Amino acid sequence: MKKRRIKIRTATGLKTYSYLGCPLTRNRSPWCFRLCIPDRDGQGECGRIAPHSLKSRIQLGIEQHKAEKLKSHCEKLERMYINGPNNRYYRPGIRITEGEAEIVIPIQEDFYHAADAVHGSVYFKALDDAAFFAVNSLIEDVFVLTVNFNVDFLRPVSKGDMIAHGRYVGESDRRLMAEAVLMDSEGNEIGRGSGAFVRSRIALSEKIGYE
Repeated sequence: MKKRRIKIRTATGLKTYSYLGCPLTRNRSPWCFRLCIPDRDGQGECGRIAPHSLKSRIQLGIEQHKAEKLKSHCEKLERMYINGPNNRYYRPGIRITEGEAEIVIPIQEDFYHAADAVHGSVYFKALDDAAFFAVNSLIEDVFVLTVNFNVDFLRPVSKGDMIAHGRYVGESDRRLMAEAVLMDSEGNEIGRGSGAFVRSRIALSEKIGYE
């Protein structure tokens, strides 16, 4: 248990004592107020095992099942993306987790415009794809569709990889919102994008490569 040293003033001068209570409520009662977020070891802000971090076998089983189901869903989305006909040309890489996605596109000279830098259409593709799959990672039954997507072009790039990080933001009026950041191989930000997506009537199935 963590001990915080507190100084108090008494008639005989300053004295120090160990404060063992909740650091959030300043209450020294023996019960937990369940206000803090326990760390990975289940300890609360006070240094003791937090009761709200304890889970039953049933809870742990449910969480494990959800994690396995999510992993399978993300892997199927990754295969669907990689095997998409248009990606035979771009040869991208992808990694999907819950609410997030990362797209890596190796730069080819075929992507250049007349000034020997990557055309903006590739920026759009990387950003839109990353945001799209960040959203679809949370939708397990149907394919989502892009309704609108806005892109800011920040700097040119002509070599290395383009790495887009997409993140689900939230839902508004039945639209699923997501944003993405595009980096070059040196870690420089070269573009940003954000947009809205909706659920379609296209089922996620082997027919579209979801397998």
